[in-house]
Amino acid sequence: MINKLNFDDFLNTLQDTNRNLAFYVDWQKCLDKKDEISICLNHLNFLLGVAKTEMKAKITHLFNEYPKAFSCLNILIAVRDKNEKLFDNKGNICGLKSYFDSAEKVFDFINESGLIEIFANLKIKDLNDYVFGIEVGLDTNARKNRSGTAMENMLSNEFSRHNLKFEEQVEVNKFIDLNSNFGDDLKRFDFVIYGKKTYFIECNFYSTGGSKLNEVARSYQEISPKFNSFSNYEFIWITDGKGWFDAKNKLREAYNIVRIYNLSNLSDFIYKVKNDK
Repeated sequence: MINKLNFDDFLNTLQDTNRNLAFYVDWQKCLDKKDEISICLNHLNFLLGVAKTEMKAKITHLFNEYPKAFSCLNILIAVRDKNEKLFDNKGNICGLKSYFDSAEKVFDFINESGLIEIFANLKIKDLNDYVFGIEVGLDTNARKNRSGTAMENMLSNEFSRHNLKFEEQVEVNKFIDLNSNFGDDLKRFDFVIYGKKTYFIECNFYSTGGSKLNEVARSYQEISPKFNSFSNYEFIWITDGKGWFDAKNKLREAYNIVRIYNLSNLSDFIYKVKNDK
């Protein structure tokens, strides 16, 4: 039997989350994003508190002195892509970045977006603080990708705590004999643990379902047999999350072929690494 734990028991021990409070915001990334445009924002602070009737003249003055200041206007409305298409006030489709080409267009942008109300009424004291808040908000979009990273960090901490010898993000071409089974596939494993055997590990966490889960399970079913001819190598998949309930049939198939652990029985794998002969 590939896995000691009955599949239904494995499924019932999947966890709701792998998150902690550090998961929710990547503060350093938000600060770095803000700092990248800080000079532009400091120039744009010139417009804070300017009366609506004087805004166009002030924009023209700033544009003549430092036109680059307006290159970051898109982030003030929480849009990263300057190539995003939208309708202008004449009903024509244009690119967002076309608003940054002239003082007149900049004024249109600030006026039509509603920023003029925020600037004129001095609702914002410093655009650096305002943009930092926007970056924190936009960073929530990255949480889905961070779920996998959080899983990697959790496993890395556990492996270190148990004094296992391991590497992260290891390409299969480091192992010439095994690499021949992968052909042109430049496979990279999340972890490689060195013990009596060498363990090649993939890990992930899915709190929600989707078609990707079926693809992941299928791909690991294809990878696992590539290790069968090597007594000193073993492929391990560590996965968790209630998202698997939506793809449990495909996971069940993989469970019959691939050695799989979740966070609840991770200690069994660590025991195996330490005690394999």
